[in-house]
Amino acid sequence: EKFLNEMELGHMLKKAEELHILGVTKKRKGLVRDSFLIHTAIFTGLRNSDICDLKVADLRIGNGESHLVVRHGKGNKQRTVHIGKDYKSILKRYLQWKFDHGELNENAYLLRTERSERYAPTALWRRWKKYCPKTLHSARHTNACLLYSSSGNNLRAVCKQLGHSRITTTQIYADVMPNVMRESMNAMERLAKSYTRERFTAARITQ
Repeated sequence: EKFLNEMELGHMLKKAEELHILGVTKKRKGLVRDSFLIHTAIFTGLRNSDICDLKVADLRIGNGESHLVVRHGKGNKQRTVHIGKDYKSILKRYLQWKFDHGELNENAYLLRTERSERYAPTALWRRWKKYCPKTLHSARHTNACLLYSSSGNNLRAVCKQLGHSRITTTQIYADVMPNVMRESMNAMERLAKSYTRERFTAARITQ
């Protein structure tokens, strides 16, 4: 119950794309933001509060960079969160949408409501629950499981990415080179997309 299974993951990724298309077509900002929330939760593994706090200024996606900066994570610690190619493209698409709607500036929060410049964690949790019966934190667990699997069971990579000081008292926390993290995130995205394809193939067979 703490993570999304393959079918649930495929459903959520498909739903995110549907929401973006519908939101842009029908000019419904809330749906575009919901789409971005789903993608961000799954592809970054950020905590609810970390997603709420993300600002445009926290993105490092130019000049060959591919990461986010979490300025005030758990324990008020700052950390770097590496991202893969797919999510980087999603980020750029979302930033262009924010620019088109007059929401883009360095101090702008990535996610906002119609009445507030920043989502409260409880409100963001409710948006997630609108589409998924499991908790928003389940996306974080899912990200960790996929990263662990796709990185060749690299516990240090998971520890670094999620901002854990340690996994257990017997496991060592160590830095992982950015290029290793980027490859791990790209592999994680490919694995997640394969689940989506398998789900659609199974659905066609049963029809």
